[in-house]
Order: sequence, then C-alpha cells, then structure tokens
Amino acid sequence: MPDELRPDDIPDQWREEPRDPVRMSLDAVRRRARQFEARTRRGFHVMVIMMIGLAAGYSSFLYFFPGTPQRIGASLTLAAYVYCAYQFRRNGPVKRLLAQEPATTSAAFKAELERLRDFPLISKLMAPFIPGPAVFVMGFLIPEMGLWKAIGLTALLIASPSILIVPLVRRHRQMLEREIRSLDALME
Repeated sequence: MPDELRPDDIPDQWREEPRDPVRMSLDAVRRRARQFEARTRRGFHVMVIMMIGLAAGYSSFLYFFPGTPQRIGASLTLAAYVYCAYQFRRNGPVKRLLAQEPATTSAAFKAELERLRDFPLISKLMAPFIPGPAVFVMGFLIPEMGLWKAIGLTALLIASPSILIVPLVRRHRQMLEREIRSLDALME
C-alpha cells in the first residue's frame, strides 16, 4: 500500500520532521554564558602560568648554555613570549557577558564566541616561536652533524608539532562554531 511506511523510511521521516523553535529562559542563557566565561578564564590562567614557567626555563638557558647560537635562540624565544603576553593582554580573556535582557546577553555571548573563533591562534601565537627554538637546536646540531643535516632535522622537529596543533585548533574552532549555531537556534 502506498501510505504504509517501510522500516527503512522511519529514520528519514524523523530527520525531515520540522523542528519546533526552542526558547531559552534568561536564567539558561546566563548559566551558559557563566559556564563559558569560567571555562575560558580558567584556560587563560593555565596558559599564563605555562608561559611564565616556560619563559623562566628559557631564561635559565641564557645562563647554562654558553654558546652564542643557544643564547640567540633563547633570546628569540623570550621575545616570542613577550609578544604572546602582549597579544593575550590585548585580546585577553572573555569580557563580562551578563546583561539584564536575554537578547543582550545572548548577543554578547555570541560576539565573544565569534571573537574567540576568529582569533588567528597559529599566526599570532605559534609562528613567533619558530625562529627561537630553531636557532637554539641548530646551535647543538651544527657542530655534530653539519649545516645541511642540522637544517633538515631542525625543520622536521619544528614542523612535527604542527601535525598535532593544526587539527586541535581546527577542532576548537568547530566546537565554537557549533556553540554559535546552537545559540542561534535557541534564540530564534
């Protein structure tokens, strides 16, 4: 019969069913904004503590390693830490998102999500760290291996973390994009 459903058609029918608009209460919007703000601030503080510890380590390299290339590499890395600290200070953690009306809170929440999604993490925070460690490592490798082998190994050592970092950054951006879409769907 034409009006009967086959078992294979049931999942398709659920997917094609129009969704009812879902409204969020003011408290739900505020709770999500507070959770997002707390999570982002916690990540910001962890990043600051890591950067201070790593900068202290590279500062000690200036003292422990007497070679000129190692000192130049450690100095370049410290300069990258200063630049990163400037970028974090300028772009900072999330701003206060809570307002009186839910529309204002959700607009501020969405704007903050978009700001974090569009922040160029790799170009602003990762690229400045490439020259310092490269020069630092090459200071050890050139006397042992020669110039060309040292350049090849250093390029491999510098490029290999990108294999992990780029997908993680992409996944973080997709997570923020999903959060933006769900906020749009809830506030329609």
